[in-house]
Amino acid sequence: MRPSVEGIMYPLDAKALISSKVSSCSEHCLPSSYIEVPHAAWSKCSSVLNSVFSFGVSEDVSRVFVLAPLHKGPVAFGDGPMVYAPSDGELCGSDWKISLSVPASLSSLVVRSDDVCSEECSLEIIAPYLSVLFPNAKVCYLLAAGCGANVEKIVEIIRTDFPFSRIFISNNKETECAAMWKEAFDR
Repeated sequence: MRPSVEGIMYPLDAKALISSKVSSCSEHCLPSSYIEVPHAAWSKCSSVLNSVFSFGVSEDVSRVFVLAPLHKGPVAFGDGPMVYAPSDGELCGSDWKISLSVPASLSSLVVRSDDVCSEECSLEIIAPYLSVLFPNAKVCYLLAAGCGANVEKIVEIIRTDFPFSRIFISNNKETECAAMWKEAFDR
């Protein structure tokens, strides 16, 4: 998947800008469930992102989940709204890259679409942080348009199969556009 908003929604040298802001070790205690990150352009939320990601490098984390709302693209309904994911591979910016991979246990619950996923920028905004803090982690990026059985099944699998992963929910506090992910985790 290629970045689509680099230089527009966030700067071309994003990794270089944040590398000095995160520490190399951490004393912070991270939440056990999920970490909410802003769903907005870098110019509007960079100070919040710097605060959220101030916990330091965590190379021992092998899996990161980024769960976000789907605002663009097709919205298919079967067993509730579909959940979309990009193809496995790499998402690379000017000075960063992250490895994208959907775990096998979730594959049957997602529709693969690089086109749909590249139209959303929720992963791109935090990807430079992920590349600094979790340099060896595989990132699973999932987009949902609303609540449904697939969202609940995915959250249950994440809880059961990936208890030591890091989970980021990209949410706009004003619109609560990622409420479906938060509600599923808060059950």
